[in-house]
Amino acid sequence: MSTTARSDIGIIGGVGNQPLELEDAEELDVPTPYGPTSTRVRVGLLGGVRVAYVIRRGLVDALQPHLVPYRANVWALASLGVTSLITTTAGGGLRETFPPGMFVITDQLIDRTSSRDLTFYDEGVVFELSPVEPFDATLRGLATEALAAQSVRFRDFGTAVVINGPRFSTRAESRWHAAAGGDVVVTTLMPETTLAMELGMGVVNVTFVTDSEAGSATGPAEDVSAELVRRRITQARPVLVRTVTEIARRIPAGFRPATAVPAELVAGVLAREPR
Repeated sequence: MSTTARSDIGIIGGVGNQPLELEDAEELDVPTPYGPTSTRVRVGLLGGVRVAYVIRRGLVDALQPHLVPYRANVWALASLGVTSLITTTAGGGLRETFPPGMFVITDQLIDRTSSRDLTFYDEGVVFELSPVEPFDATLRGLATEALAAQSVRFRDFGTAVVINGPRFSTRAESRWHAAAGGDVVVTTLMPETTLAMELGMGVVNVTFVTDSEAGSATGPAEDVSAELVRRRITQARPVLVRTVTEIARRIPAGFRPATAVPAELVAGVLAREPR
């Protein structure tokens, strides 16, 4: 594999299915021990910075959240040298302070998913991750700078409740999520975030609030539909592209996020035979 096909910076895009426009891009089929990735991995220049990029749910949102090959996507990026991971998601707001149109740099997670492959360390070696702070503080600071430069509404904190999907929440579930401390509801941040942490990556996420969750404290509940969500995502896409680009540009050369995962364990996972 050529050196141009490697990158320290990875992007997993989850807002809109139009690919990021990369310069000098290569499209790679990266075999993994966990099957194929959601899309081919694109490696190229974004704002002059080399990145490796996967569209989480496929080119036409063909993959439901519970069917995304999270381990394959993360393993493929790690095998290309990624240590800093930028992710984008869309979700519903649970509070008046997280209304539709808000961008959220999430800092905490509540995992309500089930039946997903949760770890790389379920064979050969046992390792128990401590994801007390699931998102990298330095990368979150860069995301704050990127959004602040655009004069858009955003929060530099927020707890994301991750549900299975693909359905939306009931009114009672939304109230429960808010009572548990959630600010937004999403469907794809877990196990993606902790899998990336298991391979030594620092992660930053920007969530776009598309709607008010049923029964939430954001005002009258909206008649949420997939069409409404898609329309608002399309409107937000230019801001998200600029934000991701600026985060990538601001990551210092040679930056290595703090990690509690021993390097030899990461190397062992990456040495597994693809299938």
